[in-house]
Amino acid sequence: MRLRLKLVLIALVAAVFPVAGYKFVVQMEDILRQGEEHALIAQGHALAKASLSLNPELGYRARLDSAIFAHSIDYEISADGYNEDWTKLVLVPQTFGEAKQLPVDFLAAQSPVALYLWFSIGDLTPVFSDAFSAYPERSDHVLLQLDQDQYRIACAGPGATPLLALNSNAPPMPAAFCQTRSRGYNVELRVPRLREFKQLGFRIVDFPLPGADLPQARSGTLAANSALQTVPLVIASQPSEQLASLLPVGIRARILSTDGMVLRSGGTLDERAEQSDSGLSFKRWLRAWIYRFSLAPPLADNAPYRFDALRVKTELTQSAAEGKSAALWRPAGSRASVLLTAAVPIGAQANPNTGKPGAADTISGTLLLERTNDALLIWSNRALGSLALGGLLTMLIAAAILFGYASWLSFRIRRLKMATENALTPEGLLRGNFPKSRTIDEVGDLARSFARLLEQLGEYHEYLRTLAGKLSHELATPLAVVRSSLENLEHEHMSSGARTYAERARGGADRLAQLLRTMSEATRIERAIAAAEGESFDLRAVITGATAAYRDIAGNRTLRCDVPNDPVTLFGAPELIHQALDKLVDNALSFTPDAGLILISLRVEESAIGTAGRLKNESICYLSVSNTGPLLPEKMRGRIFDSLVSMRDGKAGSPHLGLGLYIVRLISELHAGNASASDLPDGTGVVFSLKLPGMRQRVAAK
Repeated sequence: MRLRLKLVLIALVAAVFPVAGYKFVVQMEDILRQGEEHALIAQGHALAKASLSLNPELGYRARLDSAIFAHSIDYEISADGYNEDWTKLVLVPQTFGEAKQLPVDFLAAQSPVALYLWFSIGDLTPVFSDAFSAYPERSDHVLLQLDQDQYRIACAGPGATPLLALNSNAPPMPAAFCQTRSRGYNVELRVPRLREFKQLGFRIVDFPLPGADLPQARSGTLAANSALQTVPLVIASQPSEQLASLLPVGIRARILSTDGMVLRSGGTLDERAEQSDSGLSFKRWLRAWIYRFSLAPPLADNAPYRFDALRVKTELTQSAAEGKSAALWRPAGSRASVLLTAAVPIGAQANPNTGKPGAADTISGTLLLERTNDALLIWSNRALGSLALGGLLTMLIAAAILFGYASWLSFRIRRLKMATENALTPEGLLRGNFPKSRTIDEVGDLARSFARLLEQLGEYHEYLRTLAGKLSHELATPLAVVRSSLENLEHEHMSSGARTYAERARGGADRLAQLLRTMSEATRIERAIAAAEGESFDLRAVITGATAAYRDIAGNRTLRCDVPNDPVTLFGAPELIHQALDKLVDNALSFTPDAGLILISLRVEESAIGTAGRLKNESICYLSVSNTGPLLPEKMRGRIFDSLVSMRDGKAGSPHLGLGLYIVRLISELHAGNASASDLPDGTGVVFSLKLPGMRQRVAAK
């Protein structure tokens, strides 16, 4: 686990205090919110009783299940058969009839001077009345009854249609207007308010074809025998000064029927309900945002509770219609405020027309109350809110400080790790640029310990590097004495057994001398490679010339050379390239079986290199020697070009110190490249490759 993650986990322990404070604030908020809900519901019960006591008829009208509801308006509607004026009202049409036979959507509105009626009839085969027909009642028509007056509306087509009075004392009415539509037709009429209408009924009659004896469907306010009957006409959504006088300041109320129709409304909300966030200070806005995000209850949608709606039918009002008081919270115009809405059932009242009492368990309607609450005042108090906010900020600041310290500490550790990894070259030489920290802490002590360790390692490595030269120098004289003594001993008279031992001693001395020469050569070769000077030469000519010489020592093996047709110019040391090629071919000859294949290839690639903000093309030479035979040992793949590493078993009689491929690597690095080895893709052998961009010009200038 990362150090920063551990410190963050430790910092999270501090979250216990703000979380505990937050839980306490949430519980206090729930208790206070429930108190607000119970208080508003209690006010609702008192207001419901007072409203019904002052206006008993209101409770009877609210309890009516079969009634026509008309919306109260203060402007005039143009009765032309179109519904543009009706769309200004938030209305839910009352639906009559079956959807498959004769569906009818009905709307009604009442202004101070007239009653407006709208019928949208879903008749796919309308049969309009003929002006010269002897039986106009055998076409599609509307029978309308206002109190005791009956009228027939038989549309002759789009446009004005007169109302035919069916009783002698019915007052004349203005013409109705009919308009056809894609799946039926509309009928709209304006009825002057000569009196206050109490009852209203209508019957829509649909005939299948002109002159038919019997209609195929009827719809409207019908009795069980399909006869026309009237139902009470209730004026909905009327502002009530009496209801407003009963309401406390800042509370708005609506009285709903059992079907959700708005009968009376009154009161006004606190101006905070319409306030926008732009009028809030930043601190108040921030606290309100935190409240909405962390403490506020789930807020209901405002759309079903619009104050200009003719009908409010939701789960809340339905619960009240079943006798259960309930409350919910809604968003206000500002984040700093919320709306508390409560629905209270209205008790049963007697019918004022008949005087018969209603059933005791019957609900007459619903009282819907709304009140604005300042969200910040709902908190247990501002001190607790500040405590929760302060605890949260303290935890965040502490976590940020710990995380920052962990980041700085991990950065130092990563820097120490990278410096340690790069302290030695692949050859094991100390780079000498290990940073020495001056910081007085555990990480600084660790860095200084690493620096001292690397210094001691560098001294020991230097000792080992010069040990071969020292040994060859120190052992040269004793070895010369031994060899001269053995040579002199050969001229003395010896038995056959003694001569055998002398020859064995002479052979061992020769092998020891060869080892000392090899160790000396390795040191001299490293120095010679480092001091080599560069020149421009044709690499292709060097390779082809060397390949011609290798054919004589290849024996039964096949030796091929694949080079470009044109000369390949390289800036470097041609004798060193020749030496590297010698080492690679010698290595290939050692592992290639009889009748095997050795391939020497050269290819040139162009590469774009950025220099001083510019791009230039540079040729890179790739020299490779591949041979069939055994694959690379798995344990040697990463060390094959290291010093004193050999894959040969040493049975040839001459010692092998594993310096050949090490010298190849030094030569490739001198030419700004590298050496690599891998198995052939087909698994038949190995390939050794040298990347040779070329020596830098500064090498030649020395």
